[in-house]
Amino acid sequence: MKLIDFIKLILKHKVILVFVPLLIGSLAILLTSNPNHKYYSQTMLFTGLASGSSIDMDKSFNYFASNIAFDNLLNIINSRETQEEVAVRLLSQHLLLDGPDDRFISSKNYNELKNEIPQDIYKYVVRSSKTNSENTSPYDHDNGGVKSLLESIDKIDYEQTVSNLMALMNSDNVNFVYSLLNFEHPVYSLETISKVKSIRISNSDLVKISYEADDPGICQQTLAIFNEVCIRKYKDLKENGSDAVVKYFESQLEKSQKNLTAIEERLLKFNQDNSIINYYEQSKAVAIVKEELEVEYSNKRADLAGSEASTRKLEQKLKIQELIQNKNDQILKNKKRLGDLQYKIVMMEAKSLESEERLNNLNSLKKEASNLEEEIESSVSQLYSFQNSVEGVPIKKVLPQWVDQVVETEDLKAKLNVMDTRNKKFEEKYANYAPAGANLKRIEREINVAEEEYLEILHGLNLAKLKYQDTQLSSNLKAVDPPYYPLKPMPSKRKLIIIAVLLVSFIMLLGVILVMEFFDNTLKNIDIAECKLNIPAMGMLAKLFKTNGQIDLISIQDRLMELSMQNLNHTLKKQKSVNKPMVITIFSMQKDEGKTVIANNIARKLEQSGKTVLFLNHTNIEKQKNNTTKHSLLHKLLGYQDPRNDYNHPFLKASIKESDGIDVTAYNVDKTFYNVKTFEDLNGSMPKKSNQVPDFVIIELPNILEVNYPADLMLNSDIALLVCRSNRLWSKADESLLNNVKELTPSKLQFIINGVELNEVEALVGELVKQRSKFRKRIKNILRLQFYSESHI
Repeated sequence: MKLIDFIKLILKHKVILVFVPLLIGSLAILLTSNPNHKYYSQTMLFTGLASGSSIDMDKSFNYFASNIAFDNLLNIINSRETQEEVAVRLLSQHLLLDGPDDRFISSKNYNELKNEIPQDIYKYVVRSSKTNSENTSPYDHDNGGVKSLLESIDKIDYEQTVSNLMALMNSDNVNFVYSLLNFEHPVYSLETISKVKSIRISNSDLVKISYEADDPGICQQTLAIFNEVCIRKYKDLKENGSDAVVKYFESQLEKSQKNLTAIEERLLKFNQDNSIINYYEQSKAVAIVKEELEVEYSNKRADLAGSEASTRKLEQKLKIQELIQNKNDQILKNKKRLGDLQYKIVMMEAKSLESEERLNNLNSLKKEASNLEEEIESSVSQLYSFQNSVEGVPIKKVLPQWVDQVVETEDLKAKLNVMDTRNKKFEEKYANYAPAGANLKRIEREINVAEEEYLEILHGLNLAKLKYQDTQLSSNLKAVDPPYYPLKPMPSKRKLIIIAVLLVSFIMLLGVILVMEFFDNTLKNIDIAECKLNIPAMGMLAKLFKTNGQIDLISIQDRLMELSMQNLNHTLKKQKSVNKPMVITIFSMQKDEGKTVIANNIARKLEQSGKTVLFLNHTNIEKQKNNTTKHSLLHKLLGYQDPRNDYNHPFLKASIKESDGIDVTAYNVDKTFYNVKTFEDLNGSMPKKSNQVPDFVIIELPNILEVNYPADLMLNSDIALLVCRSNRLWSKADESLLNNVKELTPSKLQFIINGVELNEVEALVGELVKQRSKFRKRIKNILRLQFYSESHI
């Protein structure tokens, strides 16, 4: 669709496109005549999440972490739990009021609340009978800067009332408070509270919270309560998380400290049990002393070995002394025995008795005494030889040396015995120190691990406390712009709504018109008809409606008829034969297509051009009916063209008569009709005026959807002309029947489309002559991009 076509379509429906939106707009004006005024208030919270101070000096800015923190804050503001608490606090505030106060609630809303609240709810409302300076102080929002309760209301009563109503709401889902919050209450419902909007202002640290309500006091107090609840919840959430981490590290630090203390007590007991002051120094000293003792012990053993060797040598020398002593003893014994024997001999000799036995005894004694004397002499000789050593040293000089050597040897042995005792003690001590080192190392390693664990937990605790302090700083939200009390309602959106209604209705109506135009499946104009019929067009004729003299339809229709006759003559010249009339068969698919009127006008045009014409029509032709339909009021109101046909138009005048100079003959549609081959076979019809052959024979056939057409007659025709209305749909039946006709007359078949709208006629005759202002002509040329169309060459 071209722009000019679009403008024409709008101009065609201009009245309905203007009238309907105005009607709907008037309805919108009536419906919004008593608007519900809204009051607006806002508050701003400073978060410090992006640029706030921090204890951690090395903390770097993290864009994503900052966005996440803001999202958390906004989600807390918009959470259901927050909205529930705000609604309950607002309800508690209003229930504690003694009467309506415009600072908190208007008289209208207060009275409605009193009528809605059941009496059993008031038992949850706490009112203190005592009032003093401490309990009756105004309850200020710490961060909102607005008094949310009257000075006569106790803060403790308010908090207790909120707690009672919250408990009642959470008790079940059928209580009044739960229903009040979850149904569509205009003040306390969650749906209403959720209309509080919270946004981050650009990339700053500020969060703006805004609200619209029909009560200025409720609007302000809702935001004030929102400030209080959001700040507290955000602070609790941040601090509880950090505080849990601190408590965790404190508990782990206590366990680690107990573990470290227990291991240190084990080390202390181990040192006490093993008499260890400094194991490494002590073990080093013991090793040194043990080494020195071993060296000294070895030296003493060597000295002892030398002393014992010297002693043995001296003793070997001193063994003669023993022999001397033995010899002296033996000599003494022998001397004593010899004295006894001599005494016995003397005694026996002194006796007078001489007997053999006495003699034998005496002889034996003497012999024994003699032997003793010899033995004594021998012993005395040996004793003399023993008095001097082999080396010639006197025995008396060797003896002191031997004594000294024996004393020294015994001294060394005593020392070695003492050293052996010391060695045993050192061995015992060394045996204790060897495993003690491993145990001590294990205990010290456990202490090191415990100390590292303790220090690491202590470090984590310090970081957690630092984070906790940092969280306290970052969670300390401040209301830099407390909610204000709106004195004037918001500007009404009534004008905007009315304009929107006008625009939407206009756009929807225009859309419906465009859709109808787009889905219009009628033949409509010559181009669409050629596409649907797939046969060449001879011409088109306009719809002849009553114009009230605004448009010269006579000249337009004459021009269209002349163009059609020109195309007809052009086609017939290709098939002209000598002494043979040109046969034009005119037919239509349905009745009331206008083929009779078109056939009459073709016959008149031919006759006016000096041709003889024979017009054959069927006897059961319907008489032309005058359209008596009145111009409906709706068409007048909507500005549409008069739909009635103008039967005073020359094109629609009565049927042809013989006075018009045209031979008119009627034929019967009977059994023989279907078998006719030429026009002569139609009741033997011939011209009445003369016996000459006519130049043209126009045959009007009945509508072929109801009456079968003579195929031979159609085949022998010079041209078959199909007449169809522009406002009709082309059906499958029409297409099937037309395909049969195409097979008979593939090159002779053409069509004329009848009753075309005037705006479609311009495709053939050019711009229609109308009375237009210069402004309208200029606008039309602009829309058609024809800026110099009026300039002459």
